[in-house]
Amino acid sequence: MDASRSTEKPKGPLGALLSLGRYERLAALGALVCIASVPLPWYHVRYADSFTKSGFGSFGFAEAALLVTVAAALVLLVEVGRGRRPPLPLHVGTMLIVAGAWSAILVGFLMINRPTTRIRDFPTDYALSFGAFVALAGAVTMAVAGWWIRHSELSRDAARVSPAQGAARSPTSASPTRSPRSPSQ
Repeated sequence: MDASRSTEKPKGPLGALLSLGRYERLAALGALVCIASVPLPWYHVRYADSFTKSGFGSFGFAEAALLVTVAAALVLLVEVGRGRRPPLPLHVGTMLIVAGAWSAILVGFLMINRPTTRIRDFPTDYALSFGAFVALAGAVTMAVAGWWIRHSELSRDAARVSPAQGAARSPTSASPTRSPRSPSQ
């Protein structure tokens, strides 16, 4: 019964994510952590605990770009779990590295570009809260998992190319040599 289970196509996105390899699952976990960090508190006022803002509370272009990037990485991983791969100049690991690095850059921008508020007519900057660090950890996890996937893709490609190169260099496969052309020809 277990053998028939492995040949079946995964059903639904969750089944596709569960059928991934360990590094792909780690990248999916990083992407899900990024999404789950958005409702967490990202900013708070140091001296007033009642003033906190989540990623949704200060939602703007950077937060939207972060969610779109992470969602695209999850769609890529679901498609890989279903057995589809991107066309050949593209590699799953490279695209996950780019998505994780871009997400980390967006989170870093959001950490630097904090909102301001006014308390008793004095402008006050928000300090960072744990939600921003959770999002950064998810983005870094996605990039590192993408690097491991890319490393395994490169070693797998090198293993495929090595036997072909060895056959091309063998003495039995040498091409016949031509005689040099004379200047009159």
